Amino acid sequence: MVNILKYIKSDKGQSIIEFTLAFPIFALVFFAVVEFSHLFYVKLTLRHALQESGRYMVTGQGRNPNNPQARCNAIDDKFKEWLIGTGAGLQGPLTYEILIDEPGSSESPCGGPKDTVRVTAQFIKPWFTILFDQFSPGGITLNVSVTWINEPFPAGLL
Repeated sequence: MVNILKYIKSDKGQSIIEFTLAFPIFALVFFAVVEFSHLFYVKLTLRHALQESGRYMVTGQGRNPNNPQARCNAIDDKFKEWLIGTGAGLQGPLTYEILIDEPGSSESPCGGPKDTVRVTAQFIKPWFTILFDQFSPGGITLNVSVTWINEPFPAGLL
C-alpha cells in the first residue's frame, strides 16, 4: 500500500500530460494565423492584379480593329500575369460591366473611350491544411471588383 501512495504523489509524467493537452490548442492557433495571413496576402495580391490590369485597360491598349474581344483578352492576360503564387483558382473569366447611361453605345465589351467600367473576378482559395476544411469545404470564395473610367483614346481603333 505504501508503494502505491508513493507513485500517486510522484510528478513523473506531468509535463508530458500538460504538453499533450496544450499542443492541440497551440497548433490550432498557429495554423489559424498562417491560414488567415495567407488569405489576406491573396486578397491583396488579387486586388493589385486587378488594379494593374485596370491601368492597362484605361489607356485603351490591346486594341485590334478586326477583333473587339482582343482587348478584353489582353486585359485578362495582363491580370493573370500577377496571379502567380496566390494559389487561388479563377472561377470563370473576368466580368466586365459598362456603367454608362446609354447601353450599347460602346463598341467593345470592355468599354470604349470615357466609359466607366467595373471589372469583377471570383476566386476560390483552398486551405493549406485540412484542419479548416471542415468549416468551409473546398476553401473560401473571394470576390474582387474594381471600377475605372477609360481615358479618351481613339474610339475607331477598338
